[in-house]
Amino acid sequence: MRISRRIATITAVLGLLAGTPAAGHANGVTPRAFLPIVASSSPACPTTSPNTYAVIPIDGPYYKDNRLTDENPDFRLSILGYAPVNQSLGVVTYGGPMDPNAPRFRQIFRPARLPTFTAAYNNYTWHWDENGPPPYGTRGPLNNDLHFPVTVLDLATTPGEPIHIPARSVPIYGGDVVAMVLYADEDELAITYTRFDHVWHWNGMYAAYLLNFCVDPNLVATYRAQLNAGRRSTGHLPAIRNDQPVGVARGGSLTVAIRDTARFMDPRASDWWQP
Repeated sequence: MRISRRIATITAVLGLLAGTPAAGHANGVTPRAFLPIVASSSPACPTTSPNTYAVIPIDGPYYKDNRLTDENPDFRLSILGYAPVNQSLGVVTYGGPMDPNAPRFRQIFRPARLPTFTAAYNNYTWHWDENGPPPYGTRGPLNNDLHFPVTVLDLATTPGEPIHIPARSVPIYGGDVVAMVLYADEDELAITYTRFDHVWHWNGMYAAYLLNFCVDPNLVATYRAQLNAGRRSTGHLPAIRNDQPVGVARGGSLTVAIRDTARFMDPRASDWWQP
């Protein structure tokens, strides 16, 4: 969230990524998130789209040396999972300086707005087993980051309205590309505001997750064209500009999460809701 805090939290982040044994979350956990039930009256997702998406070269080595498929909890919040928490549904101010280049959640919507927060959650941790089959381990306990009691948030939406990524003013390629896709399927999107094929980098990085909406079918197809058996195969991933929609709302809410140098942050925080 704040650049000045990134280096100070790296040690804690590495411990969080490693996970700790959890009572009540042993082997055999179904690798899916707590996902709200979509009402049958919700419109069907579009199967065609006029949108096109360029691809950009990945900077540096592949995620985990390209040994794992994309069926993993770093790229898929639906696999990592999250659970409801009883916390306030309003913008929260944590104090301290704001990053003027933090992703802007208002820009998910056009015109930009502060939506109603409809539900709050906390993410699970993960016990990694990179030598096992997908999803490479099992779910651990809920995130115990006491500073951020909420790490996943539902935003009210109107079915069919365009959805964009949280806008950011720092280009990463070609002057207007601000984000790169880490994962895309029909109802889930993970992006990074770098060209690194990771959710963590020593120099700091933001990554965002958007779930439970209709991801643009051309974006999904462009992403899958860069894969072979779920692994990166072309050295490229889809690029996103601030003005590009990435899909449309399916129902009455959109699920979002944001990470700063791999640490899950509070999406209610005022940093993300700057005008």
